[in-house]
Amino acid sequence: MARPNEKPTDPAERIAEAARAAYEDAGGDMREAARRLEGNVRRSRALRDELTDPLISAACWDAIRQQCRSNRSRIWHTPVSVAPSRPQLPAQTSAPKADAARVIQLAAGNLMLFPLPGGRPLGQATRQEIAAAAEFYATQAADMGVKARWLALVAEAVPEGRQAGQVLNETRLRELRGLADA
Repeated sequence: MARPNEKPTDPAERIAEAARAAYEDAGGDMREAARRLEGNVRRSRALRDELTDPLISAACWDAIRQQCRSNRSRIWHTPVSVAPSRPQLPAQTSAPKADAARVIQLAAGNLMLFPLPGGRPLGQATRQEIAAAAEFYATQAADMGVKARWLALVAEAVPEGRQAGQVLNETRLRELRGLADA
């Protein structure tokens, strides 16, 4: 952390200092402080880059993660009982085109392409990587199961036409959570 009268050297500290200064200059008015900080960011390329670089990095990671989820869903949800049929191709179609169409059709449901957490296709994964993926999904499933049981208990505790905040307090919610964990 920078000492008083010293400019911060860490990008996160510079952003925090700029936000602090805008907030103080705005007399504690958050909307005005945000407008002032935005003006400062738009005028300073360095501050803009420091503020947006982590956002760009996170957005890129999210886009790749979403693509992986989409691939996983497409592969996983292909009907198991339906074997891909041979594509209907005109008689004059060459064999390489027919082969390419068949490859594309088969790949749509090829479980060897199922992406493990991190993106590695199942067909390229080692036993240890597959076991780690299984553990990851088991942990996720257990966590989601507890939350589902807890929310079902909360729903039962809220009378029709009322909101949870009107009839439950933190203590009761924690009690219900304990029941869901059991």
